[in-house]
Amino acid sequence: MWRNFKKWTVRISAILLITLLALISVAELMIGSGVRRFSQIAQEQFPGDRVRALVAMVECESCDLRDRNHAVWALGQLADHRALPVLEKYYTGEKCDHLHKICQYELKKALRLARSGYNSEAFLWRWMLRGQD
Repeated sequence: MWRNFKKWTVRISAILLITLLALISVAELMIGSGVRRFSQIAQEQFPGDRVRALVAMVECESCDLRDRNHAVWALGQLADHRALPVLEKYYTGEKCDHLHKICQYELKKALRLARSGYNSEAFLWRWMLRGQD
Protein backbone atom coordinates (compact mmCIF):
# COMPACT_ATOMS: atom_id res chain seq x y z
CA MET A 1 0.00 0.00 0.00
CA TRP A 2 2.73 2.47 1.01
CA ARG A 3 4.76 1.56 -2.09
CA ASN A 4 1.78 2.30 -4.36
CA PHE A 5 1.24 5.64 -2.65
CA LYS A 6 4.88 6.62 -3.24
CA LYS A 7 4.70 5.50 -6.86
CA TRP A 8 1.57 7.56 -7.55
CA THR A 9 2.97 10.56 -5.71
CA VAL A 10 6.09 10.48 -7.86
CA ARG A 11 4.05 10.08 -11.06
CA ILE A 12 1.67 12.89 -10.20
CA SER A 13 4.56 15.15 -9.23
CA ALA A 14 6.34 14.41 -12.51
CA ILE A 15 3.18 15.10 -14.51
CA LEU A 16 2.63 18.40 -12.68
CA LEU A 17 6.24 19.45 -13.25
CA ILE A 18 6.10 18.61 -16.95
CA THR A 19 2.80 20.47 -17.28
CA LEU A 20 4.22 23.51 -15.51
CA LEU A 21 7.31 23.56 -17.73
CA ALA A 22 5.13 23.20 -20.82
CA LEU A 23 2.93 26.12 -19.75
CA ILE A 24 5.95 28.31 -19.06
CA SER A 25 7.43 27.42 -22.44
CA VAL A 26 4.21 28.23 -24.27
CA ALA A 27 3.90 31.55 -22.45
CA GLU A 28 7.49 32.48 -23.28
CA LEU A 29 7.05 31.57 -26.93
CA MET A 30 3.94 33.74 -27.04
CA ILE A 31 5.97 36.63 -25.62
CA GLY A 32 8.62 36.12 -28.28
CA SER A 33 5.97 36.03 -30.96
CA GLY A 34 4.52 39.30 -29.66
CA VAL A 35 7.91 40.99 -29.62
CA ARG A 36 8.53 39.85 -33.18
CA ARG A 37 5.08 41.01 -34.36
CA PHE A 38 5.26 44.46 -32.73
CA SER A 39 8.83 44.89 -33.98
CA GLN A 40 7.71 44.13 -37.53
CA ILE A 41 4.84 46.62 -37.26
CA ALA A 42 7.28 49.29 -36.06
CA GLN A 43 9.83 48.45 -38.76
CA GLU A 44 7.16 48.79 -41.46
CA GLN A 45 6.62 52.40 -40.38
CA PHE A 46 10.08 53.45 -39.25
CA PRO A 47 13.53 52.68 -40.66
CA GLY A 48 16.26 50.92 -38.73
CA ASP A 49 16.71 47.84 -36.67
CA ARG A 50 13.98 46.60 -34.33
CA VAL A 51 15.05 48.70 -31.32
CA ARG A 52 15.32 51.92 -33.32
CA ALA A 53 11.96 51.31 -34.98
CA LEU A 54 10.29 50.60 -31.64
CA VAL A 55 11.87 53.71 -30.11
CA ALA A 56 10.57 55.76 -33.04
CA MET A 57 7.10 54.34 -32.51
CA VAL A 58 7.14 55.26 -28.82
CA GLU A 59 8.10 58.82 -29.78
CA CYS A 60 5.53 59.07 -32.57
CA GLU A 61 2.88 61.43 -31.17
CA SER A 62 0.55 60.76 -34.11
CA CYS A 63 0.71 56.97 -33.67
CA ASP A 64 -2.05 55.10 -31.91
CA LEU A 65 -1.51 55.01 -28.14
CA ARG A 66 -2.03 51.24 -28.11
CA ASP A 67 0.79 50.79 -30.64
CA ARG A 68 3.05 53.02 -28.57
CA ASN A 69 2.29 50.96 -25.46
CA HIS A 70 3.04 47.75 -27.36
CA ALA A 71 6.34 49.29 -28.45
CA VAL A 72 7.21 50.08 -24.82
CA TRP A 73 6.40 46.52 -23.81
CA ALA A 74 8.51 45.10 -26.66
CA LEU A 75 11.44 47.35 -25.75
CA GLY A 76 11.24 46.10 -22.19
CA GLN A 77 11.25 42.50 -23.34
CA LEU A 78 14.29 43.18 -25.52
CA ALA A 79 16.08 44.80 -22.54
CA ASP A 80 18.25 46.92 -24.80
CA HIS A 81 20.06 49.87 -23.22
CA ARG A 82 19.52 51.96 -26.37
CA ALA A 83 15.87 52.31 -25.35
CA LEU A 84 16.71 53.99 -22.03
CA PRO A 85 16.54 57.64 -23.19
CA VAL A 86 13.05 57.36 -24.65
CA LEU A 87 11.74 55.24 -21.79
CA GLU A 88 13.10 57.73 -19.26
CA LYS A 89 11.64 60.61 -21.27
CA TYR A 90 8.09 59.27 -20.96
CA TYR A 91 8.28 57.81 -17.46
CA THR A 92 6.81 60.19 -14.89
CA GLY A 93 5.89 57.75 -12.14
CA GLU A 94 2.37 59.15 -12.08
CA LYS A 95 -0.77 57.06 -12.02
CA CYS A 96 -1.57 55.41 -15.35
CA ASP A 97 -3.87 57.30 -17.71
CA HIS A 98 -4.34 54.78 -20.51
CA LEU A 99 -6.62 57.05 -22.51
CA HIS A 100 -4.12 59.87 -22.87
CA LYS A 101 -0.60 58.73 -21.98
CA ILE A 102 1.74 55.80 -22.32
CA CYS A 103 1.27 53.25 -19.54
CA GLN A 104 3.51 54.18 -16.63
CA TYR A 105 3.47 50.64 -15.28
CA GLU A 106 4.82 49.24 -18.57
CA LEU A 107 7.37 52.04 -18.75
CA LYS A 108 8.58 51.20 -15.24
CA LYS A 109 8.98 47.51 -16.13
CA ALA A 110 10.68 48.34 -19.42
CA LEU A 111 13.08 50.70 -17.67
CA ARG A 112 14.01 48.05 -15.11
CA LEU A 113 14.77 45.52 -17.85
CA ALA A 114 16.60 47.98 -20.10
CA ARG A 115 18.75 49.20 -17.21
CA SER A 116 19.72 45.66 -16.33
CA GLY A 117 20.42 44.90 -20.00
CA TYR A 118 19.17 41.37 -19.54
CA ASN A 119 15.81 39.64 -19.64
CA SER A 120 16.27 36.24 -18.02
CA GLU A 121 13.02 34.99 -19.55
CA ALA A 122 14.10 35.80 -23.11
CA PHE A 123 16.31 32.74 -23.50
CA LEU A 124 13.29 30.72 -24.61
CA TRP A 125 12.33 33.04 -27.45
CA ARG A 126 15.39 35.11 -28.35
CA TRP A 127 16.17 32.69 -31.22
CA MET A 128 12.91 33.75 -32.90
CA LEU A 129 14.39 37.19 -33.59
CA ARG A 130 17.69 36.16 -35.14
CA GLY A 131 18.34 37.45 -38.61
CA GLN A 132 15.36 39.79 -38.68
CA ASP A 133 17.05 43.15 -38.07
